[in-house]
Amino acid sequence: MPILPRDVKKAMALLQADPARKSSIDDLAVASGVARRTLEKHFRRFVGRSPSQVRRELVLQQVRRELLRAQAEASITEIALRCGVSHLGRFALAYRRRYGENPSVTLQRRKQGLSLCRSSSALMPPTVDRPVVTVHPFEATGPRAHFATTVADEITCTLLGNRWLTVGSIYRARYHLRGSVRDDGTGRLRIVVMLTDAATGRHLWADRWSGGLDDAYAFEERVAAGVATAVERCVRTAEIQRTSHEDPARLDAWGLTMKALPRALCIEKSAQTEALDLLERAMELAPQDALPMALAAWCHGQLGSHYLAHLAPQPGAEKQAARELALRAARLNPGDAVVEALLGAAHLLAHDLEVAAVHCERALALDGGCVWGWNRSGLLNIYLGRPADAIECFQLARSLGPNDPLNFFCSLGMGCAHFEAGRYDEAARWFTRGLAEHPPAAWVNRFRSAAFALAGRKEEARRSFAELTRTYPELTIGQVRSALPHTPSFRDRACEGLASLGMRP
Repeated sequence: MPILPRDVKKAMALLQADPARKSSIDDLAVASGVARRTLEKHFRRFVGRSPSQVRRELVLQQVRRELLRAQAEASITEIALRCGVSHLGRFALAYRRRYGENPSVTLQRRKQGLSLCRSSSALMPPTVDRPVVTVHPFEATGPRAHFATTVADEITCTLLGNRWLTVGSIYRARYHLRGSVRDDGTGRLRIVVMLTDAATGRHLWADRWSGGLDDAYAFEERVAAGVATAVERCVRTAEIQRTSHEDPARLDAWGLTMKALPRALCIEKSAQTEALDLLERAMELAPQDALPMALAAWCHGQLGSHYLAHLAPQPGAEKQAARELALRAARLNPGDAVVEALLGAAHLLAHDLEVAAVHCERALALDGGCVWGWNRSGLLNIYLGRPADAIECFQLARSLGPNDPLNFFCSLGMGCAHFEAGRYDEAARWFTRGLAEHPPAAWVNRFRSAAFALAGRKEEARRSFAELTRTYPELTIGQVRSALPHTPSFRDRACEGLASLGMRP
């Protein structure tokens, strides 16, 4: 990808920050410090599209994200207009051309997921602990202050569907959610929400929303959905930090799972083994909790069939353990989209693509904004030989969770998608980015070096191959071929590139 000039970077940042804003090209040019013709020329040269085309693409992406996370009463028209769509007919045509389905199909799938989620038990089994969040009454300022009560109730209702936390009493709460609503007297509202750690008083997260009273229900749902998503991720991060220095002997099942989580997501044999030790204890303490079981299935799958397969003494046994744990967890899962995504990952690693597809679809039906669901769906599409669909999944995963710990998999997945499509230079670029995002992943070089070799970039191929063999001196082409369920064409070309660099059969 070419280095963008400063004016293009500035204009792109403005467009990405608020695609719905109706800034003219002249406004963008002034903000970027260049003439309009210069900005347009630079966009065509370095981006390949005009600023208007870029804005339309960003608006489509924003509408899709909103539809994937919409509430039951959401309206396509309301979402589209809020995101900056000016012509609904042209929008529907562009959406169908870009995503292969009508906006109504996307929204209907989301509504089916909400129905599925609500039909599941809203309560965790009594043996399952989760951190408690309490929602305080919102402060209100202005003539229509009663809205503060309803928005707090809407947030509480949405949080109750979150399987990673419990909404409860202030006396048991580990986290406090407070907010305020201001009415300026002209029909516009300003809502501010903050999450605080009860033990330290530290603010963990805050955000604000503005909207009108002309469609109060849609505004409430939008705020509640945004709060629920942010709170889940912040609580997860805070719980990982809280348990990181705790003695495992003093932790309950949830604490052990949180302590294991970052180790499980670090694709290294020692880290995976440590995670499994913690998860075994968690499963003993909470045998009805699907989360540690699904995470353990992920670890066994990684050890047995993925990037660490050549390090596992019994890869077949690891795959079988992953399958068995995933099947047990599936029976216990109370509608947690993240658990479904982990189960999809475990079955992918065990090469059970049909079963993996069921879990990935269920994860996205339960939560259209599930980052791991889109991440794993991307890998599934690679293994099925659908690189364009895979790229869309990875782009969505990254946009929905820009700070997610599995984002390096998005880069690696993009590399695999381009490799599948025969774009070796682009594949090498994405593999290099993924390695920079997660330096311990030296195994990336088995595909990175092959991509360089097939692109004719011999010196870079040799350096990448040297990094691979320095870390895994015993790795063979046969082990690479059997590790992952890529298409036969992908495996043949990868092994051809590795053989040209001197890897043993």
